[in-house]
Amino acid sequence: MSAREQILGRVRAAAGHTSSAPPRFVPGARRVDFAAFAEKAVAAGAEAHGPFGAEALAARVAERCRSWSGGGRVLASAAALARLGAGPWQPIPLESDPHAFADVAVAIFCGALGVAENGAVGLDGREARPRALPILCERLVLLLETDRLVPDMHAALAGLPPGALAHHHFTFVAGPSKTADIEGELVLGAHGPRELAIFALEP
Repeated sequence: MSAREQILGRVRAAAGHTSSAPPRFVPGARRVDFAAFAEKAVAAGAEAHGPFGAEALAARVAERCRSWSGGGRVLASAAALARLGAGPWQPIPLESDPHAFADVAVAIFCGALGVAENGAVGLDGREARPRALPILCERLVLLLETDRLVPDMHAALAGLPPGALAHHHFTFVAGPSKTADIEGELVLGAHGPRELAIFALEP
């Protein structure tokens, strides 16, 4: 046992924890109702739709993108395109300059997992490429398989995709971008997307 593990063991014992770590998350093993997740997501300011089958999913996402795009580009990741097929979206180009995404109205990505206790969606940095796009787009759409729902952040951290932390970043997205000044004035979209829509699909 390493020195770090010994120290962690003493800290856990002092805090009264008998388990060294939360149980490892296995997709689908701890079924979470999408309605419970959706309730928290809506409370955080997001939209939550579904769950849908593959054909209905594409139609509903296309409807939302058309209403949101306003003439701007709609870009989708390779994983999202594989689930959606043809629609009012284009593949994400390999541009490295963030200024190239100034006209992106909607970006579509696949979430790695959803957290029922707070309505957050985990976005793997290997999926959210280029890194600037989920921040610079006006509106964000996240696709989430229902068997990737977990009850809380403990299960979410235990269930991160293999290699997720070895990559540059893993982000939990809960609602649209929100900020408030000292007066308590809430502003949406100042540091990220103005709106977020989560579409659940049955795997």
